[in-house]
Amino acid sequence: MSRVLSYYRKDGNVIEYLSDHINDCISLLEDFKNSRIGRLGISLDSNFANEVRLSIVFHDLGKVFYQNNPTSFSGHEIFSAYILRKFEKELKSQGMVNFRMLKPAMLAVAFHHHPMGIRERLMKISKIKLSSNFLEFLQNELLAVKDDALYVEERFLLSSVLNEIKSKIEKGFLTVDDIRKEFQEEICRDLFNHIISTKDEDILIKKLSYLTLVSLVCVDYIAASRKRSGETRFGNVIEEFYKLYFNKII
Repeated sequence: MSRVLSYYRKDGNVIEYLSDHINDCISLLEDFKNSRIGRLGISLDSNFANEVRLSIVFHDLGKVFYQNNPTSFSGHEIFSAYILRKFEKELKSQGMVNFRMLKPAMLAVAFHHHPMGIRERLMKISKIKLSSNFLEFLQNELLAVKDDALYVEERFLLSSVLNEIKSKIEKGFLTVDDIRKEFQEEICRDLFNHIISTKDEDILIKKLSYLTLVSLVCVDYIAASRKRSGETRFGNVIEEFYKLYFNKII
């Protein structure tokens, strides 16, 4: 069974598999609940650490559809957010999710590459061809994700979601345009409604969402840069941010 790449340098010197990247990100959360950012988030909502954990698990899943050309993953977060949306709906159907759960994770997954221009990335995904075979590769790849990243019941539900998406692709019931439309008209609209609202609950969701986003961006960049590239000015800033806000408060 083929592995799912999360990074591939054209010269072939650096290859990174999706499960390894997820595990590297999760390992950076060792003292998260006792860190400054962890304590702040948990003081707002006891589920905050799970929002960050699930944002890490889902943020690059969309890269599975780029395996024919793994040197560019532009727009992968749109597919990742789509998969998370289906996962959220599955949780809701089983009564396993409260009102705000996965809203922060959804914003983080959907916009962890927002500085690169979401509109341009939405246009680029038109070149992607969906393949149900790749989803089988993803299910196999997720077996290598650590137990503290994805819990048993979550694995079962995610596998069910991936089987459903795979079936829709095989039957011709799901296209890239369908995913783009759901991202724009459902996912973004739902998040935007929370962002513009002045209700206390929505203000809380916004705070949790921004904290989840910055947490994901931080560990994602550090885990990626340590394997893929050398020192950069932005990388140094992120490392300082991590030391200040992610390390255990003594």
